[in-house]
Amino acid sequence: MLFLKEASMTKKNTELESGKIKISEDVYATIVTMAALETKGIHHMSSTFNDGVNTFFRRKSDHEGVKISFNDEGAISVTLYVCIQYGYRIPDVALRLQERIKTALVSYTEIEVQTIDVVVQDIVFDDLVTPSQP
Repeated sequence: MLFLKEASMTKKNTELESGKIKISEDVYATIVTMAALETKGIHHMSSTFNDGVNTFFRRKSDHEGVKISFNDEGAISVTLYVCIQYGYRIPDVALRLQERIKTALVSYTEIEVQTIDVVVQDIVFDDLVTPSQP
């Protein structure tokens, strides 16, 4: 049986009596990406400048549109770059997205969430019907 030395997991690394638990940034980014893509109104994650540079140098990221950072106490901050489906209220989608991501991060990792910033980079109109050409 494992017992935590500290009551809360505010850090991305936690010490147990039997050893340490280390969670990589990729794991956090995967949790964030999956929660985001399951949020109603999110069409897809959007590229950032760094994603483009990484692709140019052939270092493709599986977590396009997600930036993860940690403060000195180990709390996580997330910045998401998303495209929203046309017809959804942007503030409602952003709030749902923040709530869903915080819930997912806390339930899977018990990490303290400092901020979740949502950057809406585009609105996608792919479900609109265009008039027929004569």
